[in-house]
Amino acid sequence: MNPDPGLQPERTVMAWQRTALGIGGVSALLLHHADGQIGGSLAGGAGLLVALGMLVAVELRHGRLDEDESSPMGFRAVRGLAVVTAALSLACTVVVLTRLG
Repeated sequence: MNPDPGLQPERTVMAWQRTALGIGGVSALLLHHADGQIGGSLAGGAGLLVALGMLVAVELRHGRLDEDESSPMGFRAVRGLAVVTAALSLACTVVVLTRLG
C-alpha cells in the first residue's frame, strides 16, 4: 500500500512556511533590538521582507503543484535562503555584540 503522493509536497510546503516564520520572528527581534543602528535595522527589515516573500512564493508554487508536480521551491531558492540566513545570523551577532560592548 503506497502512501498518498500528496503528503510529501504538503510537508515540504509546511517546512518552508515554518522557515519563513522563523526568519520573520528573528528579523522582528533584530529590528526591535537594533536601537536605531542602521545595519541592524536594515537587516531586520530585509529579513521581514524575505520572510513575507517566502510565504507568498510558497503559496503561489503550492497552488501550481497539481499542474507540474515539481518541488515547491527550487535549488536557487534553497541557496538564496542559506545566504539570507547566514547574513541574518551575522547581523544578529553584530547587534548583540555592540549592545554588550
